[in-house]
Amino acid sequence: MEGLGDCVDTHCHLWNLKRFKYDWPTPDMAIYKDFNAEDLKRQIEKGPVKEVIYVQCLNNSPEETRWVAGLAKEFPFIKGIIAGLDPSSRKFEEELVALKKECPQLVGVRFILEFYVIPEAKKYLTSPEFIQGLRVLAKHDLTFDLLLRPPIMEAALVAAKAVPEVRMVVDHLAKPMIKEGLIDPWKNRLEAMARCPNLYCKLSGLVNEAERKFWRASDFIPYVEHAVSVFGPDRVMFGSDWPVCEEQGADHKRVLEILATILRPKLSDEEMHKVFSANAKKFYKI
Repeated sequence: MEGLGDCVDTHCHLWNLKRFKYDWPTPDMAIYKDFNAEDLKRQIEKGPVKEVIYVQCLNNSPEETRWVAGLAKEFPFIKGIIAGLDPSSRKFEEELVALKKECPQLVGVRFILEFYVIPEAKKYLTSPEFIQGLRVLAKHDLTFDLLLRPPIMEAALVAAKAVPEVRMVVDHLAKPMIKEGLIDPWKNRLEAMARCPNLYCKLSGLVNEAERKFWRASDFIPYVEHAVSVFGPDRVMFGSDWPVCEEQGADHKRVLEILATILRPKLSDEEMHKVFSANAKKFYKI
């Protein structure tokens, strides 16, 4: 899109159904097929995105990280990798250090809690073991991506406050209930998280929280505007969540257009550059 300059996409996935076993996507979904680096290249090559951050799809899979690191040699637009390691593991630091030596593109970690029931997810996020894992990430100057839903946002905030030296980012605005048209209690919980200076927020994943086939770009305005208002333009960043967005009929270009259209009337050129590039480079140190 015109006027954006070179952009960084902070949230892309790839998957290979023959190489790995995935709990998600499932066979009933349109996106249950391979998405490879060549596919991603085709999505971005005519647009402003020049660099991407790969985000894990598998928990406890250093093999996935090694696979993507190998792809990054052929496709250097993959500038950073978020690995699927468990910070609460006793062997976390040992695994992290070893993987970083093998994969210099490693910039952070994510651990998917989607398959945990809410009490277990809350317990995990506030456990001493997880808190110690965050300290390990800070020690090695690496980040943590938080994949949340509104019921566990408060527990995540406890963890972020416990380790103020670690950089953490809320993926997908913590998945507000867009399909239901609800903004509370998500709104107040996100504002509370924004008061924690080591927390950032990804403007990503919105189309997948909306009504399938019947969503409109305007559905996302109150959620995006609130996130930018409470975090400020220095702590939010663009993420496409490609190819997950394809499940909702939105390709990479469409997701980028939606966010840019919402933000352009509200932000200066300098602030737009922060959201679509500079903040990502600062956060992930790429």
